[in-house]
Amino acid sequence: MAFTLDDVLNGVRASRQFFLKHLNGLREDQWDWRPGPECKTIRETLAHLITDDRAALQSLQTGEEPDYDALQESERDIARLRVLLEESFTALCAYIQGRYAGAPLDTEVCSYGGKQKLGRGVAYLSSEDFYHAGQVAMIRIATDPAWDYYASIYGGE
Repeated sequence: MAFTLDDVLNGVRASRQFFLKHLNGLREDQWDWRPGPECKTIRETLAHLITDDRAALQSLQTGEEPDYDALQESERDIARLRVLLEESFTALCAYIQGRYAGAPLDTEVCSYGGKQKLGRGVAYLSSEDFYHAGQVAMIRIATDPAWDYYASIYGGE
């Protein structure tokens, strides 16, 4: 069977779940620890991912560069950020599925303002999750050297 949009979206959903696993068991002091002046905290990273989801959606809908300033998430409450992150991601995936179901993966789309093929543009969404999972892991290891990354992330569901 041919590789489809459903396969690409399943990969995007898996990358988001991979990111979210990094948040399990975070201590309160780890949410706002900043490894350097130009680095995001984990709390800021959640808000950033919400903005990215919204920007990707807006770009796909309009075919233009997203208005990042208008899409910025300013919420600070962790529980609310997690809800907003789920909502923004669900809306993005639903739009892609609804708009491009059955479309060839080489269909041209707008991804963050640039034109590219559907299969590449959707798969690219995973890069944000993997990149920011690494940031969270680095903060966790820096603030808790006893944290066992491999057991926490790969040791089971």
